[in-house]
Amino acid sequence: MQETAAQNLEVTEAGDEIESLSILVVDDEPTICETLQLYFEHLGVEGADSANDGRTALEKLEQHHYDYVFLDIMLPGMTGMDVLKTLQGWQKLVNVIIMTGYPSMEIAIDAMHHGASDFLVKPFGFQDIKLTLNRIQRLHSLMKRNWELHQELEKKKEVEELNRQLEKRIKHQALLYSIIDSLSKINRSEDLYQFLAQKAAESCNASKSCFLFYDDASPLFLVLAQHGMNGLVPGTQADLVTGEDGNPTLDNDFLRRHFGTSNGKGIALDRVTHHPGLIAVPFRIRSEPFGLLLVGDKAGSAPFDPEDRFVLGFLAEKTAMNVENIALYDNLKQSFIATLMSLVSAIEAKDAYTQQHSTRVTDYAVRIAGRMGCSAEEIEMLKSSGPLHDIGKIGIKDNVLNKPGRLTDEEFDMIRAHPLIGVNIVSPLGLEEQELCIIRNHHERWDGRGYPDRLSGEEIPLQARILAVADSFDAMSSDRAYRSALPLDVCLRELRDNSGSQFDPRVVEAALPLLGD
Repeated sequence: MQETAAQNLEVTEAGDEIESLSILVVDDEPTICETLQLYFEHLGVEGADSANDGRTALEKLEQHHYDYVFLDIMLPGMTGMDVLKTLQGWQKLVNVIIMTGYPSMEIAIDAMHHGASDFLVKPFGFQDIKLTLNRIQRLHSLMKRNWELHQELEKKKEVEELNRQLEKRIKHQALLYSIIDSLSKINRSEDLYQFLAQKAAESCNASKSCFLFYDDASPLFLVLAQHGMNGLVPGTQADLVTGEDGNPTLDNDFLRRHFGTSNGKGIALDRVTHHPGLIAVPFRIRSEPFGLLLVGDKAGSAPFDPEDRFVLGFLAEKTAMNVENIALYDNLKQSFIATLMSLVSAIEAKDAYTQQHSTRVTDYAVRIAGRMGCSAEEIEMLKSSGPLHDIGKIGIKDNVLNKPGRLTDEEFDMIRAHPLIGVNIVSPLGLEEQELCIIRNHHERWDGRGYPDRLSGEEIPLQARILAVADSFDAMSSDRAYRSALPLDVCLRELRDNSGSQFDPRVVEAALPLLGD
């Protein structure tokens, strides 16, 4: 396994010999129990045991002493948290390491309040387990020493220092949990890079930070996010030069201009680098250079210490994993959207009158949204959901969709079902709630007489109101099975006449100049 930043920094302190430890693994997956037992035996632990449910675990804990319990939260029947609370009531001296695939600050805080010593987030590697044992051994050593010093009042100063270290360790653990929790809630690259820049500065008590993306095609760096550096805008380029070792290096000029520091050698992409008042942490994805995190101007002009280096390394490692996961998800999402767009094309191909309808409607909607001053994020939502707004029509019979005459009430009810069918089809995409609402509510009316939810006025999402105008305009200005395309002036008059009843007046006001060109 590759060494992580945490592995490079962690140092095993003297404590109980590992051979004398007694460990219990509690997990409802027999494979996990067997694997961990084998690993502990490999480390030299002579007393490794396991249980597959909470009640069996408590029975073993009642009969035997265990130094460590690796406890899964999600157990059948009695949960891992129930086991932890029971142990707390027994006042047994045992180190409990919670194992979970769904980490959150709430779970972490609750578990620590009930005596948990540490967390392992699934999936984890063997080195993570060893590091956890090391950390708890260190913490246990501090607590044991603390207790001994309390028995000797003359060593009060040493007790206070140990308490300070213990408090620092708890705050440190809380910081790591908060990073994991925050990253688990971010699903957009833009938010991820901004979080990285801000969290890096806050964690080190620094005033400046920025994240640079490595573009190996140029090659150069591009600024993606910054914190506390208002003169540095996203997209700013930073030159690369050839370092003394012949490898790409960040140019010193960028450091001088934005951080006021330089050591004359630049910053390499393959290792953590310290300058006066600056620390640089490289990002790598699948062993390839991806970016560079720069943090500077620590409060009080203090130097960056090993603790800062550890936190930034941890932050870089977890963020790099999220970057890769988001990229994989985006690729999967784009592939799924492409598949759905093929279905849309197939639907439109069955009716020569509606070919390219979804593309035109999306184009109209994006132009209207731009004129109304919608944000870039709102416009992107229109671009992703607009082409899919009629995907639900795949569930409507062709003889109803292409009927040249008047629809019966039953047939019209079928047509009115297509927004709901569409939402059901695209839900697995993981679209934002607003994107799903655009598809669901693009046939609502300003006066509340639309479908499927009979929303009215501002209750209807803005993008859905915009799409409704664009959709109606294209329907009127295109040939249909039941009539020919209406003249442009008639289409515009219809929008104007139905403003305030069918359509949002603000949207119509913005749309008329654009659609009339």
